[in-house]
Amino acid sequence: MGCIMTLEKHIRFAAVLLLLVCMSCRVMAQADTSKNQFGTYYFDGNDVVFEFDLRIYEKAVHGRDSVRVDFSDLDIVDVAVSGNFNDWSGEGWHMQRVNEWLYRLRKNLKDFSDAPNWQFKFVINGEQWTSPKSADLKKGGILGWNNIKNPNVPAPVPVDSGNVLFRLRGFAESQRVILAGTFNNWDEEALAMKRTGDGWELQLILPPGIYEYKFIADGQWMEDPDNPEKRVNQFNTFNSVLRVTKPVRFELEGFETAQEVILTGSFNNWDKKKVKMHRTESGWATEVPLTGGKHLYKFIVDGQWMTDPASPRVETDLKGNVNSVLFVR
Repeated sequence: MGCIMTLEKHIRFAAVLLLLVCMSCRVMAQADTSKNQFGTYYFDGNDVVFEFDLRIYEKAVHGRDSVRVDFSDLDIVDVAVSGNFNDWSGEGWHMQRVNEWLYRLRKNLKDFSDAPNWQFKFVINGEQWTSPKSADLKKGGILGWNNIKNPNVPAPVPVDSGNVLFRLRGFAESQRVILAGTFNNWDEEALAMKRTGDGWELQLILPPGIYEYKFIADGQWMEDPDNPEKRVNQFNTFNSVLRVTKPVRFELEGFETAQEVILTGSFNNWDKKKVKMHRTESGWATEVPLTGGKHLYKFIVDGQWMTDPASPRVETDLKGNVNSVLFVR
């Protein structure tokens, strides 16, 4: 009788243990649902957690000469996250090594820009750019492994008075045309275009920024044939590029005796002649259309380069140059 009771206790204990294990697995599975399909990032409350797992990568591309390198040939010293939220610099976004395979970085949402979507890549040793294996890329579809939707910015919806008009000429035989891009995390259903007399069109309200997009005509993805600006994507095809700008006024007080003042910056490839400022009652001024995000700039007063004395925000580049910083929202 005692043996039977002991056996019954063991069975009950095993059943309880199995139940706890199943509950634990369920909790773990629920915790992982916030990760994207590639496991390269996930949300944890108000934080974005980036994860770089060596096992899902085969090749890296050298940033200067585009030479592809096998991961097995790399001596990895540093891994950083570089994206449109940090001007693709990676500075201050270095990852910590967790184990033999995994690197991790946690960043609060306030460290990111106000763009509706963020794009990023992992940078190895400050030189090599990476993307997951081709097979893993195909599993994720067009969404890509390196796109993050800003949870604080709602996806754009079609409006009749938007600041951006998308137009696809022709395709009269198509039954349905969809607009998808970085502004809606490449959603393949949300933005159906309207048929017009000579094609298809759709208006959206988009904040200043640089966006990538494509049209989907009856299930076939295509770039904008009327837009010459495009970028190669992870599938070795092209995305069309849209730049939404807003006018930004630059002012330099004083310098009444100066003969010429030039505005130069990262937005015009530091051109020394293109943007000439005009005289005002209190100094010099000009207006420039800029996309959203971070811009570096300086004034050139009669050939002498200087930062903006009215702006305390500066940044030193890799060559030791100190530049003024402007964020456009």
